[in-house]
Amino acid sequence: MLNLKYIYGGVVQYHAGEALRPRVLHDYEMVLIIEGQATYRTDHDEFVLQPGSVILARPGSRETYRWDPNAQTRHAYFHFDIENMPADWPEPRSWPTVRSRPAAVIGALFRHVIQLIYQHQNWPAVAPQPAECRIVEALISLFLEEHSAENTEFEYGRPEPVRRALKWMREVIDENPRQPVQLEDFVRVAGVTDKHLCRLFQKTLGHAPMQTYNLMRLQLSLALLSCTNMTIKQIAHRCGYDNQFYFSRCFTKAFARSPSRVRQDMSLAIPPPSNPLPVDITPRVYW
Repeated sequence: MLNLKYIYGGVVQYHAGEALRPRVLHDYEMVLIIEGQATYRTDHDEFVLQPGSVILARPGSRETYRWDPNAQTRHAYFHFDIENMPADWPEPRSWPTVRSRPAAVIGALFRHVIQLIYQHQNWPAVAPQPAECRIVEALISLFLEEHSAENTEFEYGRPEPVRRALKWMREVIDENPRQPVQLEDFVRVAGVTDKHLCRLFQKTLGHAPMQTYNLMRLQLSLALLSCTNMTIKQIAHRCGYDNQFYFSRCFTKAFARSPSRVRQDMSLAIPPPSNPLPVDITPRVYW
């Protein structure tokens, strides 16, 4: 868990053409470019930053800022020092310095941290509380991971025929998983030809519609193996398989491990297989 010694910051505005002369940081600083362009230079790199870009600078960094020569620039920032660092974070020297197109949640969390700073008149003399440290921890953890705005695949970004077919597949698995289904059912719900639907599924998910449906059932079974104490026969039944042994064969073919082996491995802290489909299309997990 992250424990902070202190935190302080705010929002600063610069006139066109202003610069921040070279300095060496003695603590950590995160910066969010709100308005205008900035050029950020360290000993080894130079970055041209557009609005939305985020910087994470570390103690010992020698840095220079040149602000937009043609317009005013605004950025939010906060300085902090670390008392205790989460065990799963990499060494600070390996942290990325800049995210030019971070996920939108990073900007939202950054703004929330700035709001907290304005609300706490006794910072930085008083250390943040654990709940406040957790917010900063979430922000930095997201920054350290490779999550960019252009790589986010939400369902509303999928073609409408695929979205309609996936919704219907989930409803069947939720409500009547042993209902027989055929490609014609997906075509009817999607409102396009079978060839066009197959092309869309292959391009969007990498699998044909019927294969996607079967993988959805197996993806649900994988979750049930890890979150419940249901027997394998009960899991097979919940996922629409009348025959437990046929279910086990399908599962083993998809994941290269049998259901019983996966459950045994997880009891030994061995991770389960990866999901074959995006996690947002997993049917409802209930038992």
